[in-house]
Amino acid sequence: MNSDKTIEIRRPLILLTLAAFASSASFRVCDPMLPILARLFGQTSGQVALVITVFTISYGGMQLIYGPLGERLDRFRVITLATACCALGSMGAAVAPSIEWLVACRLLTGVAAAGIIPLSMAWIADRVEADKRQSVLARFFSGQIMGMVFGQVLGGLFVDAGVWRFAFWGLSLLYVLIAFALWRHIDNSRTEKKGENRPAASLGSLYLTAFRLIYARETRGVLFCFLMEAALVFAVIAFMPLYLHEHFGVALSKASLALVLYGLGGLLFSVFAARMGARLNRFVFPMMAACMVAVANSVIFLSSQAAWVFAAAMISGFGYYMLHNALLFQVTQRVPQARSLALTLAVSIFFVGQSIGVGIAGWLVDQGRLPQVFIWAAVGMPVIGWLTGRRVRAF
Repeated sequence: MNSDKTIEIRRPLILLTLAAFASSASFRVCDPMLPILARLFGQTSGQVALVITVFTISYGGMQLIYGPLGERLDRFRVITLATACCALGSMGAAVAPSIEWLVACRLLTGVAAAGIIPLSMAWIADRVEADKRQSVLARFFSGQIMGMVFGQVLGGLFVDAGVWRFAFWGLSLLYVLIAFALWRHIDNSRTEKKGENRPAASLGSLYLTAFRLIYARETRGVLFCFLMEAALVFAVIAFMPLYLHEHFGVALSKASLALVLYGLGGLLFSVFAARMGARLNRFVFPMMAACMVAVANSVIFLSSQAAWVFAAAMISGFGYYMLHNALLFQVTQRVPQARSLALTLAVSIFFVGQSIGVGIAGWLVDQGRLPQVFIWAAVGMPVIGWLTGRRVRAF
């Protein structure tokens, strides 16, 4: 990427990273709120958990809509509109008079937020050359990682202060500012090169293309790695605090620190990614990343002190984001003519993998076999790393 082009996309890239930050914060902001929402609205914890469930389901389901939209419409405009709609959803949540209203507003926010991250990655892939793309994507990921941590902290702080609605007001203000800034840069954000027009394919043909991508030789292996990566990684993440609580007597509030350290490991990867540069494309890095996660899971299983688990969480986060970065790069590179479709399809498959992994891990936990979750993840991750490395194309 030459210096002129770097300057040209730097500000839109910062804004897209901020939009991803807000989207990820919305994902996690309700996690600490369930007890107070249950008391306030006179519902059970399971009933108020719908504020999380509807967001997740709508976020995953809308990938099937945003993929074709990203191929037919200007991606930057769609992202701007989605960010503005997130502001409306967050405002509605801030003034919600009932649990039904709150759930509906979380549904709206999930529908809108679903388009921000995958279409942003497609926009980046259109503008950044292959040899620089992984390091740029890694910096973009830093917004997502910090957003997840920020969302949980923001929700927890305002819940402790007894003003949980302020968390949604804060997100509303953030979304409004980002949407306005994105709108200001719409005219300077065109992804098409001069003389190029996006093909006006029908929705039917776009969905047929998405279906073909699932079994196409170019993409099926990478999508399978996405599925297995999500299953193995999120099976561990979902039950790491419970493992600390049951095996080491760590309070659940403190055990959640492991997830913060996991995100910090990913943030460290985004910092070092620029120095790694084009070497991220090589076989050794996906394999190294997967082995880091496997070693971390082994340490968790074998450790006799909670401190080792916290340290392993950070190492695992670094390795996971390195591997995830390599997989996303492959998606952007293998289907340049339909990047929005490919990325939204990958996100959908990623959500399916999460559900499978957490479901199987939950069954093991119910059987009293929680440590086996870490064993299976430790065994499976090197295989995923090897498969990913085989599909890496050096540039």
